[in-house]
Amino acid sequence: MCLHGTGETVRARTAGAAGAAGAAGAAVSGGGRSPAERLPWPQGYRNVADLSHVITPTLPGWDDEKPRRETVTGPAPDGEFGFYVQRWTLGEHTGTHLDAPGHVIGGGRMVPDIRPEELVAPAVVIDISARAAEDPDTAVTVDDVLAFERTHGEIPRGSAVLMHSGWSARWERGDAAVRGAAGDGSWHFPGFSAQACDFLISRRGIVGTGVDTLSTDPAVSAEFEAHEVVGRADRWGLEALRGLDRLPPAGALLTVGVLPGADASGGPSRVLALW
Repeated sequence: MCLHGTGETVRARTAGAAGAAGAAGAAVSGGGRSPAERLPWPQGYRNVADLSHVITPTLPGWDDEKPRRETVTGPAPDGEFGFYVQRWTLGEHTGTHLDAPGHVIGGGRMVPDIRPEELVAPAVVIDISARAAEDPDTAVTVDDVLAFERTHGEIPRGSAVLMHSGWSARWERGDAAVRGAAGDGSWHFPGFSAQACDFLISRRGIVGTGVDTLSTDPAVSAEFEAHEVVGRADRWGLEALRGLDRLPPAGALLTVGVLPGADASGGPSRVLALW
């Protein structure tokens, strides 16, 4: 799935890198420049990775209400022509999905309000998987961001910053593993700290965040501070990504094909990375 204009945006960036910096575009509010003013897109793509979980009736999530499907018209016999149709019932925040600002901030933009060019962004991957393996309550910090930049250079404006915690490997093991459920019923999985989100938005002008867990915030967060920082800055957040270990730390291009439901606070998404 791809929002109208996304393909044209990618082709324009890859075909006209020299002129991209001067292209016109509406500014992203809250500290970032317009996506049209970003650095040129990476050239010569050789790899494409699907960062999305397949939606199934057993897909782990925040609650125990699972996606439901029913067959409207059954599949044709092998090799024969016929229309196969299923009906799905699921929430806006099912599986790999995007949180719009309006998911957490009253009056914030909803999914259809997000411009197509905001859904195509350079990807930055901050790897905390070694630490998360020892401490599931850990979070991406400002120090993690600065350490990343000492090795890979400053994060470009308009980037999407993704947390790789290694958590996506747990999806095949079910709800308890994905939630990091402890014996006392508490949940434990990594996320972003509010301070890191504020730094990335105010100082680096990022367009959005992404995590390979159920939430932008660590599970132990009671106030969802990272969600609030991202939402108030009019940015989006991706949750339940997978396979971030396949991406380079920098240099990939992220595309987000989010279901554009009317007044939707979020939507299941097909997220691709090219590099």
